[in-house]
Amino acid sequence: MIMKTFIIFYSVLLSINLFAQNNLDYYIGKAIENNPSLIELINQIQINDLQKDLDFAQNSALQISLSSNYLFVPYFKNNNGIITTNPDPNAIGYDIGITNGGLYSTQLNINKNIFNGAVNEAIANQRTIQNESISNNIELLKREITKQVTYQYLQSYLFLKLYEMTNELTSYLKEQLIILGELVESGMAKQSEYLLLSIESENHNIAANEYYSQYKVNLILLNTLCGIKDSSVIVIDTVSLQIKEGFKVSELLKKFTLDSLALQNQQQIFETKYQPQVSLFFNTGLNAIELNNIQRKFGLSAGINFSLQIFDGNQRSITEQQNKIAIKTVQSYKENFSLQLFNQRNSDAARLRTLRNILDNLSKQIEKYNTLIKISERELQQGQLSMIEYLTILKNYIELKKNKINADVNYQIEMNNYNYWNY
Repeated sequence: MIMKTFIIFYSVLLSINLFAQNNLDYYIGKAIENNPSLIELINQIQINDLQKDLDFAQNSALQISLSSNYLFVPYFKNNNGIITTNPDPNAIGYDIGITNGGLYSTQLNINKNIFNGAVNEAIANQRTIQNESISNNIELLKREITKQVTYQYLQSYLFLKLYEMTNELTSYLKEQLIILGELVESGMAKQSEYLLLSIESENHNIAANEYYSQYKVNLILLNTLCGIKDSSVIVIDTVSLQIKEGFKVSELLKKFTLDSLALQNQQQIFETKYQPQVSLFFNTGLNAIELNNIQRKFGLSAGINFSLQIFDGNQRSITEQQNKIAIKTVQSYKENFSLQLFNQRNSDAARLRTLRNILDNLSKQIEKYNTLIKISERELQQGQLSMIEYLTILKNYIELKKNKINADVNYQIEMNNYNYWNY
């Protein structure tokens, strides 16, 4: 009795749509919004944009620094004192030619790299390629999230439809029990037939309860996948996926193009070492080797640094050959993956056609059984058909409907796979 009350209670809740309905797009949107890996990738683009400014600051911006040094070099057994720039020949201490007797220095230093546009361009290209790669990974992850959420949604939808079908059948059997009960009372039907139908009704009650439990479990899994903190039981909306038109696999193949560009960029960055390296410098402040008249040792200096790589053992040619070989490897993987995509597409398309034929055949059989059930009801009430024969027909009909529900969900799961690889 408690079990029956429990099932009826939830049947009422579902039948009157007391809870709000959420559709597939809602769950996909929530999953994309809450996915931490996706958030990390989006943040990485922002970090990379800031890195562009940092790269420019490190390579081209004016560098200003303050430096201060004090070097203490004592001389012992020296007539001119412990600190001097002219020690006696017999004095003990470091060679004056090395130390100059000490150092007193406080300076403001300014440095500026010039003529390094090639370096800046190469590094900027590197950041741009990295951002494109991250953006592509974002689209790939969204594609993966959509596939996973759709699959879990369909799993939940499967048990919801099985529950609704079983619940509807239970209501139908209850109506038949009322009619059969009246026939038993009038002596037109046997008590055993009533008991058989009653047992069958109870079995479907139990099945409905099991389907409901499975629906609830899968709904929780769906919420978890989408980052939704909600334990309430709602009725998800009807879903009917469609094949996306066009053959669009740009995100899947773009990775290989970006990998090739990254290798070319590595060569570009390496070759900047063969460009003339020029920098300007300026400093001002105190720079002295003794304390005498130190107040007059303030000054400034400026200059230019220049360097140019002449020969490094053909490193440029070697790295260029290495990168060309690596690019060939990437191209080989791209061709192999394109072949896999082609075969996957044909396989998925064939599977979809098979499932479509199965669905069409099941629909035709169910239409015939609908007619057969109506005839069987009439024959049962007229005593022309036994309860066992009627229940056998009914069980076959139920099995057909279950098969159609499963086939419909499997068809949409396969369509989800097809859209993942081919659009």
